Amino acid sequence: MLVVAIDVGTVRVGVASGDSAVGIAFPMVVWPKAQGRAERELVQVIRERQPGLLVVGMPLGPAGERTATCEIVEQFVRRLSKRVAIQVEFVDEAFSSEDARERLQSAGAADSELDAYAASIILERYFARTRGQ
Repeated sequence: MLVVAIDVGTVRVGVASGDSAVGIAFPMVVWPKAQGRAERELVQVIRERQPGLLVVGMPLGPAGERTATCEIVEQFVRRLSKRVAIQVEFVDEAFSSEDARERLQSAGAADSELDAYAASIILERYFARTRGQ
């Protein structure tokens, strides 16, 4: 099954995709949230590629508690859910940006791709969780 993951920030949304059968995630793209662009682009990706699941990074605190940013993520997902029907799973995104920064450096990728790499880490965590690892 094709799975799409997102890392929703206050300014940008990073997107990754992967196949649940092999459990490998790939960074795709980063879109700005301004003027609803990320939402529009993501709706288009979901309609065209028809993933079976959307995995969303949830910015929980160190003890697993909700943070102020959780509401921003949930609002984005609610707006998206009004435009497309897709199953949503939330995954703790703790330290995904830090892990992504390390990957960017080793891959020689541009800093502008950070959020897409963070989304791929979120998706890898989902795959690991569903495989019981």
